Amino acid sequence: MNVNRVIQWLGMICLIAGIARMGMTPTSLIWGTDSVQELTFGFIACILMSVGSIALYMVQSRETGILGFISTLAIIIGNVATTALVFTAFLPGVREIAEGSAVAGITQMIGMIGMTGGTLLYAIVTFRAKVFPRWVAVLHLVMLLSLFLPIEDNKYFAFFWGLAYVGAGLCIWIGKLSPRSAQGSTNAG
Repeated sequence: MNVNRVIQWLGMICLIAGIARMGMTPTSLIWGTDSVQELTFGFIACILMSVGSIALYMVQSRETGILGFISTLAIIIGNVATTALVFTAFLPGVREIAEGSAVAGITQMIGMIGMTGGTLLYAIVTFRAKVFPRWVAVLHLVMLLSLFLPIEDNKYFAFFWGLAYVGAGLCIWIGKLSPRSAQGSTNAG
């Protein structure tokens, strides 16, 4: 299996991860925030996003360089930290112990900083790289802006987070990318 095929399958993982993340919104509306149904979608999404996010960098590594790598690494670390927090919700008695603990607070802070900071940097370098269509970078910014929606428990944030991954994953899967090297040869010829 060649590298392009691996990247394509990682893009499919991003797409599936985005759908799983989007599934958190209707389940939280139906069964409530932090319900088993919502957290199950979130747990699956976190694991898939931790793996699939590698493709977000790989398809534009030449164009985004070290900043692209740092942003993707921060996103992955944020997803891994969030995975750990969500996992504690499934262990009987652990959730009550973990809530309010220093370890949980630090893990939550790492997850939030990694996810928000990494996503903001990723959106900027993606917009500048011009590999993904511009709307993919915009979706990542919309995801961050949705954090500020004045809705109880911010139930719609997961939808926008998932939508950003669905958009990026779809572009990777179907090959709707334009590396700068291809842009240069198109413009020159």
